[in-house]
Amino acid sequence: MWFATKDMMISLAILLLVLLTPCSSSFWNTQNKIKTTVHYSPGIELGPGSVSNKFYYDIEFPRGHVALKGVNAEVVDEAGNPVPLHQTYLHHWALFKYHESKSKLSTNTTYDLHRVLHMSDSFSNSHIMKRNSGICQGIILGQYYGIGSETRGTNTDIPDPFGLEIGNPAEVPEGYEEKWLLNIHAIDTRGVEDKLGCTECRCDLYNVTVNEYGIPLSPSYEGGLYCCYDQTQCRLRKGFQGPKRSLYLRYTVKWIDWDEYVVPLKIYILDVTDTLKISDSSSIDSSNHDCRIEYKVDPCNSESKKDNECVDVKRTRLPMQKGGY
Repeated sequence: MWFATKDMMISLAILLLVLLTPCSSSFWNTQNKIKTTVHYSPGIELGPGSVSNKFYYDIEFPRGHVALKGVNAEVVDEAGNPVPLHQTYLHHWALFKYHESKSKLSTNTTYDLHRVLHMSDSFSNSHIMKRNSGICQGIILGQYYGIGSETRGTNTDIPDPFGLEIGNPAEVPEGYEEKWLLNIHAIDTRGVEDKLGCTECRCDLYNVTVNEYGIPLSPSYEGGLYCCYDQTQCRLRKGFQGPKRSLYLRYTVKWIDWDEYVVPLKIYILDVTDTLKISDSSSIDSSNHDCRIEYKVDPCNSESKKDNECVDVKRTRLPMQKGGY
């Protein structure tokens, strides 16, 4: 007959639990499995005060069924040196995932900012945008990585045992393949009359009264994306001259091969200006969000300035369709 003390049974149970737990850090560590590659965007040609806001399709990115562990990016010059924000302001960069038909008619199809950011998930017969897991409408704020200049130096490393799953063949429609799109919006501020005004895209500094489609802007629209679109020019100091130069977005990608021990992570981008309202008769799934690419900060009144309380505060409550941690 075999006997075991109560203490021994507890120890065996704990050992069994640890052995059967796939995400135990004692038995699964990716530090020796992480692969790192450094890529460069196509050249961004900028002269003093000029603007580039372009989309680059089918960029270099890890292929196959993998788990992303981090993506970081910065603007560099031709020698690979980081470019300071006071010379070239990185308004934003954004990394999108899309599915492209293998039987597409042209490999040189391009789409503008308005169509990609404001149209539906399917923006052509051969391309389908695949947004992140966030709750915004359409593909607004649907990128996987990137936002404004504040992302420089931000750590995006994902700890074990988590990873962002990409390249899963089961999630790609038949006849399509997964690809990645990079949007880079850069403003050269060398020699400009007002650096802060140029980075804030003040319309008067760009001498812009219509948007990039020729539609007149509202008199109340003092500045924003509609005034610093691709190939616009911010006002330079009188007599200033400077050379054009080519810059690049250098992005570093870390990933591991996918296996059963990776716990899939989801990316959510939330917008504090989202004015979502759910009525008693509607569900979370059918509710319409109002996420925005930009919003106007109201000016301070005289009382606020007097009391040094000139602070813009936004708050919102947003229900999530799915739970998690």
